[in-house]
Amino acid sequence: MDVRVVIIILQSVISLTYLLIALCWVLPLTRLDDFREHTFAIRAELFDYADSGKIKFDDPAYRLLRQSMNGFIRYAHQLSFFRVCMAILIWKAVGEPELEWTTKWKKALASVKDENVRRDLIAFHDKASSLAAERLVLGSPILIILLILCLIFVVFRAGLVSLRSAVKKASTELTAKIIDPRLLDEEAAKAAS
Repeated sequence: MDVRVVIIILQSVISLTYLLIALCWVLPLTRLDDFREHTFAIRAELFDYADSGKIKFDDPAYRLLRQSMNGFIRYAHQLSFFRVCMAILIWKAVGEPELEWTTKWKKALASVKDENVRRDLIAFHDKASSLAAERLVLGSPILIILLILCLIFVVFRAGLVSLRSAVKKASTELTAKIIDPRLLDEEAAKAAS
């Protein structure tokens, strides 16, 4: 073999090795850090919201929402399509358990007197759930393909406002069709406990 061919082969092998390291190690760690950072930001917004006096820190709705976000942060490295499928299979095999967190959340929301505060708390929950759905979908090649199909459907149905909002909406809709969103909340609450 010619020396040039050997050098090209070595360069190709080294480049492919770096590419594999980036795709299999650096990218997942970066996605994990990004998810946690955005969830921390939403949790900080929630804290500032309570600090402004709109809701008390010991209010059950605030505490449950904070517990859910803490669970998402702690549970983030386990939030994958495979693990969620396994949780669903376990739920189906054992029988669907009582959705403890969801029941407490609905009861706590019902006890919030101010409609604006209730709406704001639901918005905080939706932001955190949307982030979790996005992380779940964009971490699975199977779900990415389904996301693209769902994204095309969303774009044609509602029109393209922005790519970021279309991806969020499509990932949330896709996750809701495949996985009961309450499952993510229940798993996050367990992780936070």
